[in-house]
Amino acid sequence: MTILLLVEPLLENYTELPAAIRAGAKRVALADNLAAGGTTVSKGVMGEAVRYAHEHQVALDLIIAPRGGKAPYNGVEIKMMEADLLEAQQLGADGAIFGALTDQNQLDVEVLSTLIAAAGGMTLTFDTVFDQIRPQDRGAALDWLGSQGVDRVLSTGKYGDDREADWIASKRLADADSVVLVPADVTADEAAGVADALGVKLVYGENVL
Repeated sequence: MTILLLVEPLLENYTELPAAIRAGAKRVALADNLAAGGTTVSKGVMGEAVRYAHEHQVALDLIIAPRGGKAPYNGVEIKMMEADLLEAQQLGADGAIFGALTDQNQLDVEVLSTLIAAAGGMTLTFDTVFDQIRPQDRGAALDWLGSQGVDRVLSTGKYGDDREADWIASKRLADADSVVLVPADVTADEAAGVADALGVKLVYGENVL
């Protein structure tokens, strides 16, 4: 099966944005500090990136994370994320990418409810912490995410040894909740094969262009 393939590159700060657009990207994700897992860019970067992307008819998603690492967020960090989401919304960002788990690798529904409310009107993507949720718990997690209006879930497919099998299993669950599973950490060389194997239209990664 041939799929019309879309790619969403994950960029590090504004400096990479013009080149990604020249390379043909129609939607991009923007973060800072990718070596630490990706953190939220500054307000100034947000505003300029949204302006530049929209001038070139490109949609912009923002990573919302106060620091690297995936441990549960504390109260101060949650307030930072909420403020960043409100700022992103006001500046006209198209989407937000974030996640929050408990220390038992379950959805932190209290935190997520706060963040989802702050991100009203934007495309909502649950980030790759999804991969830390045990496969037997993912159905319930996706049920909740779907019920809260989350549009997409990123997954690297790296829970076990077989990425394709992991993606296929998660996609089946996501489809049932009208959530789009987006294969993440995909390279340009892998993109077409992954899209064909899974029957998806969109793949995501730092090196996907």
